[in-house]
Amino acid sequence: MNSKINNIKLGMLLGIIAPVITLIVIYLIKFTEYNFQELIDLLIAKRIFTKIISLCVFPNLALFFLFLNRNYYSSARGVLMSTVLFAMFVFIIKFAL
Repeated sequence: MNSKINNIKLGMLLGIIAPVITLIVIYLIKFTEYNFQELIDLLIAKRIFTKIISLCVFPNLALFFLFLNRNYYSSARGVLMSTVLFAMFVFIIKFAL
């Protein structure tokens, strides 16, 4: 199944972009009174930064199952790898802050 869509790099790229877009949408909907740096500082001060980042990874679940449904296993593997990277990031930040 050699397809331009079925590769690990694309899966990782989409797996990283989806949570970032989700964070931007959350910012635009809920926190427009702050600039982005103030929002990050506020989330860190209230100790909910890691929780927000963890919730932003949920769109990766939809991407993962979409790729599995289409039999794009390499792309699904890339999304899973990026999700694991986000989990490691959250784990490190959780115990560093």
